[in-house]
Amino acid sequence: MSLSSGFYLKPAAKTYSERRNMVMAHNVLEAQNITKDFIAVRALNNVSMSVKSGEILGLIGENGAGKSTILKVINGIYVSGTYEGKILVNGEEVHLHSPHDALIKGIGFVPQEINVMEDLTVAENIFVGHLTELKSAFLKPGEIEKRASDFLKHEKINLDVKTRVRMLSIGQKQLLMIARALSWDPHILILDEPTTALAKDDVDNLFKIVREFKAGGRSIIFVTHKLEEIIEITDRVVILRDGANIATYERNQYNENKIVTDMVGRTITSMYPARNVQTGEEVLRVENLTVEHPKIKNKNLIENVSFSLKKNEVLGLVGLVGAGRTETLSALFGEYPIKSGKIFIEGKEVKIKNSGDAIKNGLCLVTEDRKANGLLMLANIKHNIVLTNLKKILNGLFINSKKENNVATTFMSKLSIKAPSYDTMVATLSGGNQQKVVISKSLNTDPKILLLDEPTKGIDVGSKNEIYNLINIMAGSGISIIMVSSELPELLAMCDRFIILAHRTTVGELLKSEATQETVMVKCFA
Repeated sequence: MSLSSGFYLKPAAKTYSERRNMVMAHNVLEAQNITKDFIAVRALNNVSMSVKSGEILGLIGENGAGKSTILKVINGIYVSGTYEGKILVNGEEVHLHSPHDALIKGIGFVPQEINVMEDLTVAENIFVGHLTELKSAFLKPGEIEKRASDFLKHEKINLDVKTRVRMLSIGQKQLLMIARALSWDPHILILDEPTTALAKDDVDNLFKIVREFKAGGRSIIFVTHKLEEIIEITDRVVILRDGANIATYERNQYNENKIVTDMVGRTITSMYPARNVQTGEEVLRVENLTVEHPKIKNKNLIENVSFSLKKNEVLGLVGLVGAGRTETLSALFGEYPIKSGKIFIEGKEVKIKNSGDAIKNGLCLVTEDRKANGLLMLANIKHNIVLTNLKKILNGLFINSKKENNVATTFMSKLSIKAPSYDTMVATLSGGNQQKVVISKSLNTDPKILLLDEPTKGIDVGSKNEIYNLINIMAGSGISIIMVSSELPELLAMCDRFIILAHRTTVGELLKSEATQETVMVKCFA
């Protein structure tokens, strides 16, 4: 399509009609025998995969399996010559030296990490790579917004083109990145964990976009940790483990148990472990908690939120994106000033003005974004864990190295953190092991109440199963837990009781015996 159409902003390498007439068996992209080394680590070992025209290919594997590495090879981030093997586009070998080279070849890439320009508008973010072609100095006022609005309507992506990006939620920023990739009209689109931060409605909308993309004869590589998404939307799945090809299955061969076993290298008999913990007396009560928005005048992040938490209980905070789940946990941990309301711990009212106050009162938070807020990525495992409670490792004013090492060793063993030693840099760990380090940091404060915000976000099914078992162990040891998750089946399986949030306030409560996906969603839309 032409630029003037107002939909796609850059012509593709092939026209829509040419792509539509491609033979289905034609491989539009091939990675042949890719081997990639990082100093002493072999990240990819002779990996091969192909994508057919009009195909949605699933790519799945544990954290550290090599998925991100092969994607970066295909997208030109790891440039030609730094790996062994070949990349072919439409049967011809290509040598990619940058993501721009990949774009020219018709390969669009949406990475897992949020990568947007916060101080520009939605429209400017979409157009930023196209401005030289548009001769932006000669555009009429409002022209960028008009073209971006037409494009988003065409793609059925619900974003306000005039909004400053820093005002968007994480889910909306993810949709913006997808829109920006689509603006180049690629004939191969790589989506790396695209649904991690999306609400169900946004996921449904994304799947419609993906299916329409496929209907035009174009191809998608869809990377996800969510097995149900592989089953729902892909035509074929490639499984990687430890940097090598393990299996490839056509859609008619899909078997969930077999796929999981291939991914993790062991049999998982039950994804969600049974909970049989007896809850006790009330340990936390929140009454009419209201928190002002830190950036928007006369607007509240949450209003009159009220609930209680019992000893040994896993309490689920349920709601749609924007309902106030993360904001409630952040307020309890002292990250926002409390406008009004009361917090009681073990029957005594407490004042929490910062995270230090929260920790002193027995609360600790496992943040939603472990890389941005949960970890010191350039520090090792030991230092990440011990920094949350220096009193444990001090002799007077000095750090006792033996105590420090013992604390790190204890948590690495207790949480089964897989690493050569506690001196291993956190940045080199898989997502699942990084998450275990975050939880270790929290447990090192000896909390009475643990706030878990998306504790399994962006980790593979094997690591999820380990985190679920850990949650049960923590609850059984006397820790009370408040859990937020965008995966409703996860909450229904792991929680004893549910508080429903909508419109930034509490709208209902359900016992485990009352909670189903239907009853929960009815209250979420109340």
